[in-house]
Amino acid sequence: MRILEVSNFMPPHPGGIEIMVDTLFQGLLRRGHDVRWIAGATPAQPGVSGPHVRVPAWNWLERNLHVPMPVWSASGWRQLDGLIREVDVVHAHDCLYLSSSVTAALCRLHRKPLLVTQHVGEVPYGGALDAVQELAYRTLGRAVLMAATEVVTYSPHVQAYFARLGLRRPLRLIPLGFEPRFQPRSEPERRAARVSFGLPETGPLVLFAARLVPKKGVDLVARVQRRLALEGVRLVVAGDGPLAPEFDGLPGTHHLRQVDHARMHELYACADVLLLPSRGEGLPLTLQEGMLTGLPAVVSTDPSFTANVADAPGVVRVEGVDALVDAVRRMLSSPPPRETVAHWGRERWGLSRFISDYEQTLERLARAG
Repeated sequence: MRILEVSNFMPPHPGGIEIMVDTLFQGLLRRGHDVRWIAGATPAQPGVSGPHVRVPAWNWLERNLHVPMPVWSASGWRQLDGLIREVDVVHAHDCLYLSSSVTAALCRLHRKPLLVTQHVGEVPYGGALDAVQELAYRTLGRAVLMAATEVVTYSPHVQAYFARLGLRRPLRLIPLGFEPRFQPRSEPERRAARVSFGLPETGPLVLFAARLVPKKGVDLVARVQRRLALEGVRLVVAGDGPLAPEFDGLPGTHHLRQVDHARMHELYACADVLLLPSRGEGLPLTLQEGMLTGLPAVVSTDPSFTANVADAPGVVRVEGVDALVDAVRRMLSSPPPRETVAHWGRERWGLSRFISDYEQTLERLARAG
C-alpha cells in the first residue's frame, strides 16, 4: 500500500503521539509498504528526508500556552495536498489539530479513504481553554471524526468521552504495541544503567518522565519530592518544557532533560517507582513502557488510568500530595515482582498485533476506497 501518516509533529519533537506514530510507521515500512509521514518541522529544519516530510510551521501556541497546535505554512498545505493525491489511504492523528481538519477536507476532495486515530479526550488546560476545547470537540472535532472513513482509539475512556459528546459513530479499539527492548532487567544491568546516566548505584529512585507542562502534574511531583527527599529518596526527571524551573534546586533531584527515546528502556531499569500524577491523558506511553520493564507506578485517578490500569499489579491511583507521598513510600518498601508487572503489560500491548491491526484496517479502507 501507499500510506500517508499525518500528525502535528514528528521526532525529535517529544511526545506520546510522535512515538506511537513512529512505532507504527517503522512497522509498516518493515512490512514492505510505501509509507510517507508529513508533520510540522519543529524543532528540526523543514525539508524532505526520505519518507519524512517536515513542513514549516508557526508554533506560538505550544511555546506560550502549552497547547501543541502548530499552524503550517502555505507550502506545507500544498505538500499535504500533493501527497494525498498520490497515496491509497491516509492516516491522521487527533481530530482537533488543524492538520487533521485540512486532511479530512482534502481526502473528501480527492476521494481518498481516511483513518483517524483519536489519542485523547478532554485535556484540562484550565480556565477558558477548557470551555474552548469542549466547544471545539463538539464542532470541528465532531466534523473531522464524522468525515473519516473509520476512527480508532487505544483507550476505552476516549470512547466514553466522545459517546457523552453525542458522536454518532463508535470508536474502535486498537491497543498500542511496543518494541521488545521494553522488558525487565537483572539487578547488575539495573546498576549499570544507573552508572550510565550518572545516578547513584544504590538507594531509592523515583522517576518522573514527561513533558514539563501543567497537565503532567509537575507541581505535584515537586511537592512530593520536597517531602521524600528528607527520607533519602532521589527523584530523576526526564523531560523538558516551560515548567522546568520547578525542579531547579529541588532537593535530591537529578534533571536529565530530554532523554533519547532509544534509551528510555535503560532509564526505566534505573528506577524503583514511576510517579505520574497527570491529567487529560489518552494512555501515557511512559506508563505502558515502564510497566513492560516491570516498573511499578503511582498515578492520578485520571479517567485514562481508571479505564486502562485499574486492575494492574503494581499501579496505585491516588489524589493529592499526602496520598502520593504515602503511595510512593509503600511501593518503595514493598514493591511487586517486576516480572508480574511486565507480564500484565505484555498480555495487552504486543508489537506484532499492534502493527497487524493497523495494517489490516488500512488495507480494508484502501480496498473499499
